[in-house]
Amino acid sequence: MDAASVLQLQQSYSMLKQQADQLKSQYDAVTRSYGRGASGLSDSIDASSIVPGSWQDVVSQQKSGVYGGRQAAYEKVMNTMSPDSFQDKAQGSNYKMSTDSVRATMAGGESLYDEAQTHLQNFQSLAHQVDSTANVKDAADLQNRMTGELGMAQAAQTKLQALNANLVANQVNESNQATAARTKFFDTPSK
Repeated sequence: MDAASVLQLQQSYSMLKQQADQLKSQYDAVTRSYGRGASGLSDSIDASSIVPGSWQDVVSQQKSGVYGGRQAAYEKVMNTMSPDSFQDKAQGSNYKMSTDSVRATMAGGESLYDEAQTHLQNFQSLAHQVDSTANVKDAADLQNRMTGELGMAQAAQTKLQALNANLVANQVNESNQATAARTKFFDTPSK
């Protein structure tokens, strides 16, 4: 083999290696993981778990003391009285149900506000990473993570709306109970 043939083979090899490197780079650009999906995700999951999806779970958490510190702070502000101090036990029971509901709603609302703040902070952190994406796959991963964070923030907002709806329902129930008690007292036929 003469020198010209060796030189031509070296050039061909160099060109094939360059093409292989370029193909590997393109392959990595659409298959590699950049860890964007995990960025802030554990904080979001922890924040989301503080207020469960159902009102029954909220009440259960309230009773188990999950909201203890927050409820205690609202108890000081509300300055409630013991349901046993009511002569009418039904009225005392309604009063307790109402104050428990208000405390749970306020503690849950504060927890949801904190959750929303976590999602906002995560979204802002993710938004600052937009210019640092390595390629189309990395940018798509980041966009997907940002969309996930927005979805979790919307879920927190929906939970807050449901919490408020339950508080309104409690207020209506209290009014209904008061109407029933008045009717029972004043409209009872005499014997």
